[in-house]
Amino acid sequence: MFDKIMTSIGNFTYRYRKAIIVFAAFLFVAVVILQSFAIIEYSYAEDSIVTDIFPQDDTLVVVYENKDEDKIASIIEYLEKDEHVTSISAFANTLGVRLTPAELAEMTGIDVVFINTLCYIYENGMYANGMTLAEFVTFITSDEFLNNEMFSSMIDESTKAQLSQFKSLVDAIINKQQLKANQIAEMTGLDIQIVKVIFYIAQLQNINSDNFTGIILGTLSDIFSLSPELLEQWFNIKPVDSLTIEDFISTVSTLVRYVEGMIDQEQLAQLRTFETMIELINSNEPIGPDSLAELFSSVVDNDMFNKDTLTLLYILSRSNTMDMTGKTVPLYDFFMFLADDILSNESFSSFFDEEMAAGFDEYKAMMTDGKKQLVGENHSRFIVTINYEPDSKEIYDFYEGLNQLLDKTLWGDFYLVGQTAMSHEVNLTFSTEYLIISIVTAIAVFIVVWYTFKKFFTALLLVGVIECAIFSMMSVMAITGDPMYFIALILVQCILMGSMIDYAILFTTYYREVRKTFTLKNALPEVMRRSCYAILTSSLILTLVTFLCGQFMTGAVASILITLGVGAFCAILLILFVLPAFLIFFDNRIVDDGAYENE
Repeated sequence: MFDKIMTSIGNFTYRYRKAIIVFAAFLFVAVVILQSFAIIEYSYAEDSIVTDIFPQDDTLVVVYENKDEDKIASIIEYLEKDEHVTSISAFANTLGVRLTPAELAEMTGIDVVFINTLCYIYENGMYANGMTLAEFVTFITSDEFLNNEMFSSMIDESTKAQLSQFKSLVDAIINKQQLKANQIAEMTGLDIQIVKVIFYIAQLQNINSDNFTGIILGTLSDIFSLSPELLEQWFNIKPVDSLTIEDFISTVSTLVRYVEGMIDQEQLAQLRTFETMIELINSNEPIGPDSLAELFSSVVDNDMFNKDTLTLLYILSRSNTMDMTGKTVPLYDFFMFLADDILSNESFSSFFDEEMAAGFDEYKAMMTDGKKQLVGENHSRFIVTINYEPDSKEIYDFYEGLNQLLDKTLWGDFYLVGQTAMSHEVNLTFSTEYLIISIVTAIAVFIVVWYTFKKFFTALLLVGVIECAIFSMMSVMAITGDPMYFIALILVQCILMGSMIDYAILFTTYYREVRKTFTLKNALPEVMRRSCYAILTSSLILTLVTFLCGQFMTGAVASILITLGVGAFCAILLILFVLPAFLIFFDNRIVDDGAYENE
């Protein structure tokens, strides 16, 4: 039965050999065109119930040189605009993110007033300048400072009262406020009787400003010895109703050398201090911590206002009176500064208890470990998760845009690591590489066949048949719409070239042997009977086993098996039905000299 079938096929092939060759030519052209529409996948995600319900995002890792760290923020900003980017983990937007003082205060639980100060010290160190006396006094007498729990231990109730009095004095100077004698006495701490006498002298200056000479001044010692009532009777005038602090100090300044002994040295020093205050306020010039310490030592009776404390208070007030809304500091650097510099500074020891200090040490260790995961000795990385459809045009456009941005933004080399990143890279070069692989494989097989038969045309024919089988396999996959994994395509080509060419060699060898004793018409049925049993036995096993196993497998393995099964089947058909027609048609180029006559 088998022999009859093979004989019939052989006779059919002999009779319609020209038609078969024409059909083969059209088939070759068709499969060459169709194979270009085959869907080639470069990443393979296995489908399952879990992935259907919970789709898995793809992970991309970008590795770049450390010198480009400051440019990563702009790349992150670009990626965040893409709706398919689900997360970005980089040093620039995690540990290295720049935060405002308000954001740092919310994160750490530290009062924003103190955070402003720490941020100022982080950028400028313990160096303060650029603050006027009025600005400083306004801050340290504000409720924001005086009622702040973190600073409450620095200022007791007595000091608060002195500062409030000092603030009133500064405001009076700034606003040119007219004050009564008792108000000035309260603010300056001078004896009320002396203040009233100076009010009388101010009136004398107003009445007799041109004749207020040494004669009048010579009687000042007597004037200061009289009571205000006697003065009123003596000069028959009333004192001025009110004076500004500036006018009061100016009047006193003209009397200083005449009132020695009448006003003690401590009060004279205070008056000189008030004169200095007036000059500072009127000039609106900045004052430094050293000058502040000297000034406060004269007007505030408290040991806390020493140079070190005033330096801290100055920085505290400076940082909280300047606009800090636009200031940002890197989170990691700020925590390292806090743990290494601030906690070890005795000036700040009262602001942190042991529990808080231990907490910052723990955060420091965590951040140090976290940075090591993102920043290396020479290179850093950031991790992006995306949910594009694998092997889609959109994901390749995404990688193309990202590559262009990285190339334009970064100065150093960079690398994209990940499944789809690899797929994109393979996609860019696969066509060229596959062509090279195909040519090299075909040449290698051609050389082997040429060496076997010592005939150029025979080797070319057999290699062409197997190549046609590969194109046919790709065309079938294109028609069915089944994608081919790129590794499967490479492996299947190598296997088909290695195994199916063996069947073609076997068939051709039988044909050459049979032609020594058979005519052209009778040779083909004989070749069919002798070779097809061996060819069909092993080839059908290869075809059926790979194809059927592929139906039960998943992922890349299934793709390889199914592709191999289809390719092997296409090769068998071409070897059994197309190759014989070519052997007969080109008989004189296939068989050796001395073959049996054709007819």
